[in-house]
Amino acid sequence: MEIVETVDVAGIWESQLEARAGTGPPSSLGPRGWTLPAVEVLAPFTTSAHVPWAYHDYRPLGSRRTVHEVNGDDGLVRFAGLGAEGAQRLLDLLTPAQLATTQRDSPTLGAALRAAVRFPGVVEVHGYAAGPAHDDERITAEGVFLYALPDLHVPGWPHDGACDCTTLWEAARDRYGLDDARGMPQELQRRTNRWRPGEHCWQLTWD
Repeated sequence: MEIVETVDVAGIWESQLEARAGTGPPSSLGPRGWTLPAVEVLAPFTTSAHVPWAYHDYRPLGSRRTVHEVNGDDGLVRFAGLGAEGAQRLLDLLTPAQLATTQRDSPTLGAALRAAVRFPGVVEVHGYAAGPAHDDERITAEGVFLYALPDLHVPGWPHDGACDCTTLWEAARDRYGLDDARGMPQELQRRTNRWRPGEHCWQLTWD
């Protein structure tokens, strides 16, 4: 049986808020700690089943000791698989400015969340959050998983030659609500997610 690792995001962010109380300027998006009410929504999507790349072993340069890193150890909490219900809760929680965050040329957080609400089971959001330890405290969508358009041809990424990348991107933008993006995603790839075994989707990522 696969062991699923979790992280206590609420506990970490509460400690960060206590440590930073009264220090530094408030975030441009709200008072320090404004991300805390969103923890309950994001936490189920921060496990090793959802973001396995955020839980891994590595060996520091020059060391013989192996370190196990968990989600949030590098200062950012990753999340993936956020669907319609969680997206609606975040839309209800966050202000217009907080929903306007972007990752380079990505759609805004608000656009990605609205797409997940409008297309339940078809669009899921992935991204990261920077908690109260950061002066630029924020929640950001890096991209989406799109469970649609299975017949398109997009080879492994990166790739050369004929492909349906433009068709996939234009459908995501025009049909599935990612229309405030400033450019194509840097990564487009077919994948299967652990929380939806046997279902193929497209991962669109701006990084």
